[in-house]
Amino acid sequence: MLDNELNRNSDVQVMNKSSPALAHPFSEMCSSASLSVPETPKGGIVVKVCYAGACYSEGQLRKRRIRPRFPGIRDTSLYPGVEIAGIIHDVGNALPNCNFTPGDKVIIFPDDNLADSGYAEYLAIEDPNCILQIPQNMSLEVAAMLPGGALTAYAAILAARPHVEKLQQVKSCVNVLVVGAGGLGLWTLRLALLLMGANCQNVRLFVADNSIDKLLTAQDHGCYDIVHWNEEDHEQYIVERTLDACRGGVDVIIDFVSSPRTMQRSLKVLNREGLILVGGNSMTEVSISLNALAAKQQSIVGIPKGNLNQLQELVNFVTEGKLSPPCYAVFPIEDANQVFDDLCECRITGRAVFRFSNTATITDNQ
Repeated sequence: MLDNELNRNSDVQVMNKSSPALAHPFSEMCSSASLSVPETPKGGIVVKVCYAGACYSEGQLRKRRIRPRFPGIRDTSLYPGVEIAGIIHDVGNALPNCNFTPGDKVIIFPDDNLADSGYAEYLAIEDPNCILQIPQNMSLEVAAMLPGGALTAYAAILAARPHVEKLQQVKSCVNVLVVGAGGLGLWTLRLALLLMGANCQNVRLFVADNSIDKLLTAQDHGCYDIVHWNEEDHEQYIVERTLDACRGGVDVIIDFVSSPRTMQRSLKVLNREGLILVGGNSMTEVSISLNALAAKQQSIVGIPKGNLNQLQELVNFVTEGKLSPPCYAVFPIEDANQVFDDLCECRITGRAVFRFSNTATITDNQ
C-alpha cells in the first residue's frame, strides 16, 4: 500500500539493540512476551496463540523503519501484534456465566494493551469481552486477519456506503478510488463487492498504487481498473492519468496512506461533493485549503475504528461463504524479521500471516 511513500514520510532512522530509543517500549515487550504460560486472571482467560497477521496498522515500527534484531525466536516478541487467532488455554475460575471452554477457537478484538503485548505464544486477557469465539470449522489463519485489516476495511466501506448510495440517486455511475493495493486495499475490494452486490453495476472501483505487482493483484481481486501512481512521473501527469482512467473524476476516495502527496493528488481528482476517507497511516502533517473544500462542498472524514459487532459480522460472512480473504501467505513466526523487511520493500503482495510453532499440535480444519 504505497509502502515506499510511507517510508519517505518517515524521519525516524533504523535502530539497533544498542540504541537508547529501544529501551521503551521494546524492553517492556521483551519482559511480557515470554514463552512460559502466564497466570490466568481470576475473571479472565489465557489464549494460546496459533496465528498472527502481519498487519500494516500495527507497523509503527515498519513505518518508522525501526527493525530491531536480536538472536533467537524472541526477536518476534519485539513486534506488536493486533491480529491474533488461537484457542482457549485456560479460563479463570471467577468468570461468571462463562461460555468459554479450553480448546475453543477464538480471535481477539485489538486494543492498545494488546498492541504492546508482542508476539507472545500465550496471552492473558483480563477482559473476556475482547475475545470472540469462532466456529470450530473456521480456518484460524484466515480468522487471524479479521481483527485488523479486514475490520479496518469494513469500517471504511460502511462509512463510504451512505455517500455512494446518495450519489447513485443523481449520477449514472459513481467512481470509488482506493489508494493502496496492499492488504487493506484488497480487503476493501472484497467487502465493497460483497456489500454493494447488484448495486455495484453502477459503481466502479479503482485502485491506485506505485507497485505494478500489487496493482495486478488488485485487478485479480475484482476492481474495475487500476491506476499506476509511479512516483518517478511528473505530478500533473499522474493526475491526468487518474482522471483519464476514471473518466470524469472520482466521487469517493478511500486513502489508507494519507500522506501529503496522496492527499494533494486525491484533492485534484475529487469531484464536486466528493468524499475522502483517510486512514491516517502517514506520520506527517497535511496542509489542506478549507476554503477550497467549502467551495466544492467536499468532505474529508477519518475512517472510524471498527467495533466488536462488526468483527462478528465479518466472522459470519466468512463462515457463510459470502466473503473470501484476499491472497495471503503463511510464514513461520521465526521469520518475522525477514517478512517485515520484505513488506517494507514491497516484496510481498497480499497479506502475510505468521504461524506459531505450537500450531502443529492443533487440528485447524483447514
